[in-house]
Amino acid sequence: MQSPSPRPEHWVDHPQIPITRRAIIGGIAVLLLGVVVAFASIYARRTRLGKTTEFWGSDTIRALQYSPRVLLKPELRKERPEDLSALEVVDLTGTPGLGHLRRALLDERHYDWNTRTSQSVASLAGDDAKLAELEFSDPRGFFPTATIQLELNAGWAGLADHADRVKFTDRVRPAVRHFLQTVSNAQQAHYDQRHSADE
Repeated sequence: MQSPSPRPEHWVDHPQIPITRRAIIGGIAVLLLGVVVAFASIYARRTRLGKTTEFWGSDTIRALQYSPRVLLKPELRKERPEDLSALEVVDLTGTPGLGHLRRALLDERHYDWNTRTSQSVASLAGDDAKLAELEFSDPRGFFPTATIQLELNAGWAGLADHADRVKFTDRVRPAVRHFLQTVSNAQQAHYDQRHSADE
């Protein structure tokens, strides 16, 4: 059997593509375009805090960003009871989707600033209103406590005991309402299951 003939010293089994100056410039252009698009994407998705800092205040912004404990107190009445523990409280700490709720409250693009008015959310209490209260707190005391009141049907938000409120945009309002209602229903179902198991 005849042995295969040796290949030339610089033999390659694929065609050699010459690297031209035009190819180098094209590669650099694609790389630069990718960097620009990446930075533009990061800037577009960055949470904008200008108007929300002015509305909520810097302490509330810090609480929304960093406070580890989040409580939902649904169905508030026009007159806030002295004992808030009497209200049904849902612990949202560690709940999936909580980061989206924080961002919904933080980003200035999620509010219709033309609706801002010098009235409290609690003043909306009535037959058609669905009020709730979110409390962001830190048991260690590193961050301030912030208490935010919401009217879920019309999408109003404002600090508790402050005569200042603003509406969420039409896109954000149903998302916030759906998240809080879903979490509340899941918590109630869990409580009912445990209660029935204990009986």
